Amino acid sequence: MSVTASLAFGNVAVGQNLTRTVTVYNTGATHPLVVSSAIPSDSEYALSGTSTCGAIPITIAPKTNCTMGVSFTPDAVGARPASLTLSDNATTSPQHVTLTGTGIAGLTTTKSSLLFGDVKFGAKGTEAFSVTNHQSQPVALNESFSGANPSDFSVSGGTCGTTLDALTSCSIIVSFSPSVLGTESATLSVADSPDPLSPNPVAITTGPTIPATVLPATLAYGSLTTKVPSKTLKTTVTNLSGFALPLSESISGTNATDFSVTGSGTCGPMVSPNSSCTIAVTFTPTAGGSSESAIMAVTVGNDPTSPHNITLTGTGP
Repeated sequence: MSVTASLAFGNVAVGQNLTRTVTVYNTGATHPLVVSSAIPSDSEYALSGTSTCGAIPITIAPKTNCTMGVSFTPDAVGARPASLTLSDNATTSPQHVTLTGTGIAGLTTTKSSLLFGDVKFGAKGTEAFSVTNHQSQPVALNESFSGANPSDFSVSGGTCGTTLDALTSCSIIVSFSPSVLGTESATLSVADSPDPLSPNPVAITTGPTIPATVLPATLAYGSLTTKVPSKTLKTTVTNLSGFALPLSESISGTNATDFSVTGSGTCGPMVSPNSSCTIAVTFTPTAGGSSESAIMAVTVGNDPTSPHNITLTGTGP
């Protein structure tokens, strides 16, 4: 008697099955070969109906052969080695067939996490990744968000639809629009059906959200004259968020004492939600006709880009 020495199933998605065949050959010239049992050592392998041998026990005439179907249905990811033991009436009984196969995820994502940087209120950040269906059948796709801030994230594009064909890939674009001061997070679950390993989680995190802008970043007073010995310019603080933000400013640098915050601005110690105010800075030069400069640091609470450094330049008469 002879039998196929080994069957290699390769990569098979968990929950899917693949069938290969073992050839059993009666090498004898006189007596029938009777195979009384064929038992895999791992339940992920099983005898299949795809067989010319028929049901166990099987009888094979001298100098003839038949095929026996063996299916592989992995229930976990990773290599799944096993063996098939055939008991028969040959003197060499039992016979052994080496079985090899690897379980792989039915769906994989090119990224297991998405990181959004610092995003301004009112703006939108985007990140993208791809998913691949490793199954030999189409799957139904569905995406959902959960976690601390699920409502601030959305699927805004990509090529994925409600169905993904067998052995194909598609892309998912995720958008982030902040509504919370500080960092945000969520989990995107990509579900595919049928798939026993579904859903596939993608962790989402962000940098601290940016709630305000301070513009312009330079106040240039130019050259003052004896008729105009001082001049006031303003920078605008815009609170983009729905939260009141603490505000303060300080002036430093070479000629800091010649620049001062005056009362003609509208900003106070807090900036109201979704509003703007101005900081008025007056330049009163004392260095003659020399160029002067300083830096005004505007500190906005809960703003990771703070302090905002405003360059102050001017020349006296």
